[in-house]
Amino acid sequence: MPSVDKALRVLMVLAEAGPGGMALGQIAAHLGVSKSSLHVTLAALRHRQFVTQLEPSANYYLGPAVSRLSQIYLRSYDIRAILHGALVRLVERIDEVVHIAVLDGAEVVYLDKIPSLKPIQPGTAIGARMPALTTALGRAMLSAQQMDFDAFERRFAERLVRPTPNSPRTIEEAWERIVQARERGFAVDLEENVVGLMAVAVAVLNGDEPVAAVSIVTLASECGPAGPIEHVPELRAILTAELKPPLRMASPSELPA
Repeated sequence: MPSVDKALRVLMVLAEAGPGGMALGQIAAHLGVSKSSLHVTLAALRHRQFVTQLEPSANYYLGPAVSRLSQIYLRSYDIRAILHGALVRLVERIDEVVHIAVLDGAEVVYLDKIPSLKPIQPGTAIGARMPALTTALGRAMLSAQQMDFDAFERRFAERLVRPTPNSPRTIEEAWERIVQARERGFAVDLEENVVGLMAVAVAVLNGDEPVAAVSIVTLASECGPAGPIEHVPELRAILTAELKPPLRMASPSELPA
């Protein structure tokens, strides 16, 4: 029990430390334990990827296994089943393609798709992967997860891709899209992932953690002056009626006119 309790306390301390992480000595002082015994605990957590360290003697951070654990837990109550009815109602209202996706590293994975009645459909498929930084789905989830540019840059600088000429050219431009999504409470893709397609998405949170996102995809040639943003009120209204605690949407600081 003492070793298990120590490991759990380490995870809580690193969670509270945020994206800046903590040095070994700081963690030891915070927990009131010796650095030598703590080093053994951290080594075990690193082995299972619950804790990560970019280089020897650097700060420790929460690792990717923490996010995976959350996603595994979420699958136990099937986010796809919870949101599927909302997708059906959205398509009935707006006749556009609607998706559910989850975040997996630097990509989004499509869990569900409801096609529209239109003759031309986007070539997405359940189980397909797309870059998180250039999709509305990915940006919506990252806006609720990534609060610090330095941590964001460390995670994504080497994963930035440009599927279209409209895609962000630098990691700083990609970050601007994330910040904008956080301020608005929704994210957009203006032909930045596939030429000819635009999308808007909102993140679904479990408490404060993004666990999925819902998007509406439209043909750029059929979008009005507001682009895909015109669908935000309908998207938020239907999800508000559908989501039950602990699931919720991110609260926007601004809404489209």
